[in-house]
Amino acid sequence: MLHARIHVLSLVMAAALIGLPAPVAADAGGKPVIAPIGSQPAGQSYGRWAAAWWQWVLGVPGDVSPLLDDTGASCAERQIGDVWFLSGTWLGVPVERTCEIPAGKALFFPLINNAWLGFLTDPPEQRTEEFARSMAACTEPADIEVWIDGRKVANPTRFFTGRELSGSPVFNVQMPPENVLALLGYAIEEIPEWVLSPCAEQGYYLFVHKLAPGTHTIEWTATGCTSGSEQVISYRLHVLEE
Repeated sequence: MLHARIHVLSLVMAAALIGLPAPVAADAGGKPVIAPIGSQPAGQSYGRWAAAWWQWVLGVPGDVSPLLDDTGASCAERQIGDVWFLSGTWLGVPVERTCEIPAGKALFFPLINNAWLGFLTDPPEQRTEEFARSMAACTEPADIEVWIDGRKVANPTRFFTGRELSGSPVFNVQMPPENVLALLGYAIEEIPEWVLSPCAEQGYYLFVHKLAPGTHTIEWTATGCTSGSEQVISYRLHVLEE
């Protein structure tokens, strides 16, 4: 029987400088600005953006999944609106990616995170908000280092969705045919329909207001949140002119 024991660790993009004022595109020197954890950038809390990120990354077909991308070829998959999601890796293998970002796009991504993905076939005691949240909780201290254009981000662990001010909801995910879980070998024939519910997340994320046109490098290392997770990732972002 397929069990909903899928703690998904995805350590994802990072970028920006700490201690900068909230919601503007950039400071006077053109440096990127991170939205505060208690704010609602682009009209949503960090927690709601985190839920939307999970729905995005799991909703992309497996053969072009950003979680399995080792070059940046899948950066533009299923991106809509003024906020682009960036993804780390599923398996923790070091990667170097190159991506083209349209002008005027903010970025949202987890630095390191965890999720509980419930199935409709789970027993009743597991189909509750309390259970989903308890299984999604980060259980290990996080150690995260992030650099953007060679500048180190200070104290990125402040951007944690496990606090009330983050507004993290329980959510559902509609999976596509040939999705990433099927590609990784999960027995999909035992699931009556590809809906994951209830789902919950917890982790460390950044919402970065739009970057200046040009080329930016983002590098990070991260461990923690759950036992054994680790990533070493480098991004080269080409942001287009307005």
